[in-house]
Amino acid sequence: MNERPTVSATYLDATHLQNLEQLDDEEFWEYARRLAQQAPASAQSEEYLACILAQGTCLIPLTALNEVVLPPHHLTLLPATPEWMPGLVAWRGEAIAVIDLSLFLSNHTLDLSNGILLVANHAGLPIGLLVPSIGQTIPMQQELEDTPPNSDNFTQSAGNVAHGFTNYAPDRAAYVKGIQQGALVLDVPVLLAAVTRHIEIAAANG
Repeated sequence: MNERPTVSATYLDATHLQNLEQLDDEEFWEYARRLAQQAPASAQSEEYLACILAQGTCLIPLTALNEVVLPPHHLTLLPATPEWMPGLVAWRGEAIAVIDLSLFLSNHTLDLSNGILLVANHAGLPIGLLVPSIGQTIPMQQELEDTPPNSDNFTQSAGNVAHGFTNYAPDRAAYVKGIQQGALVLDVPVLLAAVTRHIEIAAANG
């Protein structure tokens, strides 16, 4: 009885190439399917930036950020804007909206005179997220510890994991993907879309 050659999908040396030549069509495509299903370990985790807010810590994926800008920030105030939008700031030759992330999420804020500006991007439009301070970057697996399923139990779910989260506004649950290591993992695209929509409504009602 002919034994099927054992082929490792980790690398190909001369022996493996010889083994491949011995495979029939069905065996070769089965091997190809197994190889295609293997994902590098590095692709299974993502780096997140810890942001310290008024009511706790949130995590933002680094891939969502264009730049982290240190203070000072010279804000230009505008009329008819939401209270969580302290104004505009110049960034790379253009004026971008700045959002007090603490105030937007929890209706509470901290002193932002030395805040950190996180420049994110929504549909080609840069938006600044102003946070009191930032921590370290955290590698995170794709699976979250807990995902708040709806706004009704969002506050309770978050409060069970970390002190102080009970003061986050329940209607902000849609902007949170889950909880990891006691911190809220933000869904940045959804959050920025909501921010843009609120600003447009405020301007229209001016």
